Amino acid sequence: MTYLTILLEALVGAVFLVTTLGLALRLPRAAMLLRPLPPSRFMRMLLAALTALPGIGMIIAATVPIIAFFAALLSVIVTGALAAASKRRGGKPTWALSIMLVLVSTGIAILQPLGLKVMSLPKADALAYQPVPARVIKTYGEGVGFEGVSAGPDGTLYLAASIGLDFNASDYFHAAHGEIIARRPDGKERVLFTTPVGATAGVIAVADDGTLYMTSNGRQPGLWRITPNGAATRITTLPTGAWPNGLDFGPDGKLYTPDSSLAQVWRIDPATGRAEVVLRDQRLAARPFIALAPGANGLHFAGRDMIVTVSDSTEVLKYVLGKDGHFGAPALLAHGIPGDDFAIGKDGSLFVTTHPYNTLVRIAPDGHRTIVADARLRIIGATDASFGRGLDDHDTLYVVTDGGAFTAGPKARGQLIALEPYR
Repeated sequence: MTYLTILLEALVGAVFLVTTLGLALRLPRAAMLLRPLPPSRFMRMLLAALTALPGIGMIIAATVPIIAFFAALLSVIVTGALAAASKRRGGKPTWALSIMLVLVSTGIAILQPLGLKVMSLPKADALAYQPVPARVIKTYGEGVGFEGVSAGPDGTLYLAASIGLDFNASDYFHAAHGEIIARRPDGKERVLFTTPVGATAGVIAVADDGTLYMTSNGRQPGLWRITPNGAATRITTLPTGAWPNGLDFGPDGKLYTPDSSLAQVWRIDPATGRAEVVLRDQRLAARPFIALAPGANGLHFAGRDMIVTVSDSTEVLKYVLGKDGHFGAPALLAHGIPGDDFAIGKDGSLFVTTHPYNTLVRIAPDGHRTIVADARLRIIGATDASFGRGLDDHDTLYVVTDGGAFTAGPKARGQLIALEPYR
């Protein structure tokens, strides 16, 4: 589909640029979209400049997809304007070509709505800034973007990184692969596990015995189980179109992951990998077509309370797990926070990463919200947070970032950052 879109953009761009050339050089046959030509040189040059805009836009869109939607919209407007101008001057508009351009441009806008999605990103509330002590532990290589971080019972930090993602493509994971990096308390690191190409590394939950469980998106969305020595098994394969994102153990010992695409929560048996839908709720959904942010994203339990961030609606919701294994209606904990994942502090505060918004937001137990870190503290593309479990870092909040991959592209460099919110 990507190659088809590029071909269509090139064809539309070529039609407009040929018309531009015909207007500028007074070549009636080349000026396909405007007949007859205006006698005035000034008017011809003005129309040539107008016609060049969608032509240049479409050519650029072939390599910069974010402008494709706007170039397509401009193409429709300019095509209509030239057809109207031809008819008004007594000429015969090239209706077949004009209709084809409108239809193809509309198709491009539908196939490449990234620009519209960026414009439609949800708005984060303006909050007070109360920074906490922070330090960058490590900056990783170009193209290394982190999605998850979790601490093991021995104090080891496990970082889930994806390498080679292309956010300009719908199948952004096509040539990418994921890695779990194990970082010991002494700072030594090793790659514990590498996913197959076409699979991402998602969010990690660590069992008390040190076994890791990780969500993965891509060609085969599902769940991996990885032992502390790196032996890995895909224990769950979810249907095409699923997007398992956050991950945590519930009070029943089962794993729960919110589905960012399907507005539901999966419950997975960590022993067998058997998955079932335990909750469906439209409040977990993203807006259709225009949403760039996911729906349900991060998930953690506090006792029997399952807390879920919904990025696109900017809501943080709480569901109570009943004794019968079902969830009741949600309670709204916060609004105006386009949250990714989060960590729960010792006082019950939620520390929510906001990914492209480059902030870490603290939601106090009483609901008060503050920004405790932002780009000034290197929080650029923060995706997940986790408190340490070592001897000396229980109050240290580790945050991982993708380095701002949406704006920096393949040159973005993910970071591991330590914050001290209780100091």
